[in-house]
Order: sequence, then structure tokens, then C-alpha cells
Amino acid sequence: MVELGWALTGYIFVSFILFLIMSFTTLGWIIYGLMLLPIYSIILLVGWLIVWQNHTKRACIRYWIWVIVLVLQVLTILASPGNCYGWSQGASCYSNLQIFLGHAPRNGSSNIPHWKPVENNFHTLVLAYGVSVVVALSGTSIEKD
Repeated sequence: MVELGWALTGYIFVSFILFLIMSFTTLGWIIYGLMLLPIYSIILLVGWLIVWQNHTKRACIRYWIWVIVLVLQVLTILASPGNCYGWSQGASCYSNLQIFLGHAPRNGSSNIPHWKPVENNFHTLVLAYGVSVVVALSGTSIEKD
């Protein structure tokens, strides 16, 4: 169980840093800080409490659930804001998907139309990703010695 606790801590730390690096914008950091960081904090707190209570037991992880978590993580990174030039004046942000595909510049202003369905679902994907991590961890069972 202790290995699971350290693996979970490492995954959350690396994942959060990856999210912040891939969306190096004010809007992205606000959403990750207000939506994802509390979910991660609760997961770590509850996870380490369970590890502490069951440190001599083994954990059985259902790996197929983590495939869904990783797919949602990639989708969240692609939908996250990548270019928020003029965001503080009310302009919307270009998503990383639009930037990676070459349909929007990485920085600076542009007159290219925004992909509203992708950009508007960023918040929903962050929440869905956070819930999927909780569901994946709740699917972990503790085996007796």
C-alpha cells in the first residue's frame, strides 16, 4: 500500500506540473488551481489516510480504468487554453488542439476563428478528468494479508 501511496503522489505531482506547463496561461492556471487542485488535495489526503490505516496490506488496481483516466487527461490538455492573447479584455483563448494542428498561433493576436466547442468544454473536461481519477481510485481494492 505504501508503494501505491507514493505512486499516486508522484502521478498527481507530475500530472499537475504537466497541466500547468501545457497551459501556460492565466485562464488555464486559474481553472487548474480552482478545480483540479482541490480534487487532487482531497485525493492525496484520503489516499494517504487509507495507506496509513492499511500499510501492511496489498492493493489490487484495475488498470483498465486508468486508460480512461489517461484519455481524459490527454483530451483535457488538448482543450486547455494555449494562447490567451487579449483574454483580460474579453477575448477567448485558442485551445492547444487548435495550436498543435497549426490553425492558431502559439502567442500573439490572430483573426483566425476560435473552435468554440473545444474551448468551451475545457472546464467540463477538467472536472470529468478529476472525477475519473476519483472513480479509478475507488475501484482499487485492498487485499488481506
